[in-house]
Amino acid sequence: MSLKSVLLPLVGFTTKDKLSIEGQLLSFKSGLLDLTKKPEGFRRHVSRLWKLYRHNHKVGNKLYGKLGSQLFEIDVDENGFFRFETSITETFSENFLDNSLKFALDKNFTREVTIPTITKSSIYNVGNPKYIVISDVDDTILITHATSFLKRIPQTIVKHAFKRKEVEDMSKFYKEMKHQGAEIFYVSNSEMNLFWIIKLFLITRKFPLGPIYLRYQKNWRDFIRTPKANIDQLKNVHKINRISYLIDNFPEQKFLLVGDSGQKDPYTYKAIAEAFPNNISGIMIRDVNKGKRDQEMKEIENDLSKIDVPFFLFHDPKEAMRQERRWYKTRVL
Repeated sequence: MSLKSVLLPLVGFTTKDKLSIEGQLLSFKSGLLDLTKKPEGFRRHVSRLWKLYRHNHKVGNKLYGKLGSQLFEIDVDENGFFRFETSITETFSENFLDNSLKFALDKNFTREVTIPTITKSSIYNVGNPKYIVISDVDDTILITHATSFLKRIPQTIVKHAFKRKEVEDMSKFYKEMKHQGAEIFYVSNSEMNLFWIIKLFLITRKFPLGPIYLRYQKNWRDFIRTPKANIDQLKNVHKINRISYLIDNFPEQKFLLVGDSGQKDPYTYKAIAEAFPNNISGIMIRDVNKGKRDQEMKEIENDLSKIDVPFFLFHDPKEAMRQERRWYKTRVL
């Protein structure tokens, strides 16, 4: 398998007049990204994961895109990462985007960039939903033990996407919100190396699909070089930036933020609600600390009540569904 220029991932959304995309350009053996739709062996899973953490970025490149008759030039940073938006003159179906959105390293499109199967179907049309859900992934819907390094590593290394466990009944909860008319975006502090695991998990566990915004790809050396305090700060900035961007793009929408109490979600969401009190209509936090942070959560709830943003702490999805239904009736209908 020879090295190819690949996009892993490529995510985003379209509206009636805008295309918004982001992703990372890598040099990679694309055969490793031909993912099977069934559980695979431990050795192949670990091999792919290892190689995804020792990839090479496509440094300092320009990326050229083509959609129908529109051509556009995209700046790529030193990590191969890019964010780009452009006006579009017509509404494209998701199927059309999959088949027609092309990328290359030159204006003449003689050096096309490979879009692996797992990357495809990750740009979604957003019409006029009743409200927008922005959801965390780790320990909100996918059991990862994110607060425990010793528990998280075996989960990531040993368990293939098809074997990863969801927080019980969360897919049922999310399907109910989708049925109510919600559009769902996933914003996680996981790095893009794990995009394929998260996307296959959502598909396998039948969660409603939507754009998956992750932090840029890491090389294994990054875990050694970057101090923990810096990592925590980068995680916080990533979530605030991506959620703020979505609010700016859908300023008339009501937003429901869903996360967990294991890390920084309550404080991150509180900061966003204080910055956008007219847009954030509710915050839901899954309690993973067995009551150990109840006093903190109560203080956050009290602070948010001053700006009329309801805060819900739930212990299981059935409780979350009851809370959300009450919220939906009073804040959306």
